[in-house]
Amino acid sequence: MKKITLEHLSSTLFVSLVLFGLFFVTHPKKSAGHLPPPAVQTLNALELDTDDPFQYQLFRDMAASFAGRDSSRFLAYWQQMRQLRKAQAQLTSGAYRRKIASRIPPGTLLGMYFNFIWVYLLVIAFTYYGVQTLGTYLFLKYKQHQPADVVKIIATARRALLKSTPDNWKSFWRSCAVVLLKILGYFILFAPAYVIAYSIKSDFNTESTLFMILLGIISNGVLITYANKFYHLLLSESRKGYVHTAIVKNLKHEFRIGGRQGISWRALFALRKNFSGHVLQHIFMNARFQYLATFKEQAAFIITGLIIIEMALNIHGHLSYELLQQLLYRNYDLAILIIWGIFLLVKATEWATDALLFRIKKRLGYQ
Repeated sequence: MKKITLEHLSSTLFVSLVLFGLFFVTHPKKSAGHLPPPAVQTLNALELDTDDPFQYQLFRDMAASFAGRDSSRFLAYWQQMRQLRKAQAQLTSGAYRRKIASRIPPGTLLGMYFNFIWVYLLVIAFTYYGVQTLGTYLFLKYKQHQPADVVKIIATARRALLKSTPDNWKSFWRSCAVVLLKILGYFILFAPAYVIAYSIKSDFNTESTLFMILLGIISNGVLITYANKFYHLLLSESRKGYVHTAIVKNLKHEFRIGGRQGISWRALFALRKNFSGHVLQHIFMNARFQYLATFKEQAAFIITGLIIIEMALNIHGHLSYELLQQLLYRNYDLAILIIWGIFLLVKATEWATDALLFRIKKRLGYQ
């Protein structure tokens, strides 16, 4: 455990040092507030055009005539006057004012960061539950050896055409409705978040947090991708020898939903799934252990998805939208600070996953 913690701390420290180095390089320097020399102030009051070559040449000739060898000092005054004019123009420009106005107080930024963590934790908790529930449901449906939906539609259509009764046609239309609902469900699960969002709402603000959590769960293919991964882990485990041994020991082994020998709906949708007395319990536990090894990948996928959702939908008052704003107005120091906070969240998730796997392996005697 110490080795795991040390590895994560060392990588976190290294990246943090690099980011803080960039932060101090890009952090705006405060003006010293010194007034320019009196000679420069006098020249500036004459309202000379510093970009006019004729005026510069005239000033240079006058400096050479009156100062002789000391004319370089007056030419330096001219350059200082140009820099002063440039600084004054920047201060009065709208872009500079917007850049200053876009800088947010540290307290506000910290509030956005904690809100992002809260949303992330909720999304990752719901997807963790949803992946295991949906994956187990797909596994149970597979083990029931039911015909494909297309085969069902063809069979019910044939039955209705051969014997045109209300019940046969009702069965046919029910099969078609089920297929259409599945297509719609898969479309939602695989669709990008902005496609779903802009088809439902047109305005997003700080009150869109719950809607954003929902998008983080069901969109961008996160839920269905890892549910299929968990389903294949269950499928792989069900083909191993210990399953046949458990069946010989008279454990329940019917994979239908409902019934005394099958899996109850309550057990399937329980927060802490327990299929005690059924062979699925051992299959599920071993598959879940392997699934935890991919949890870091899923967490990174979710964080990336949340960042894209906030940026693509322009959700005001949220961390990723603020990151986009600071990059737009070239406040790179604040952008680096936001990136560092997201990096810490990723590393914390990786450490928690590795620590949990270590504890499970130790409990099972693998360590």
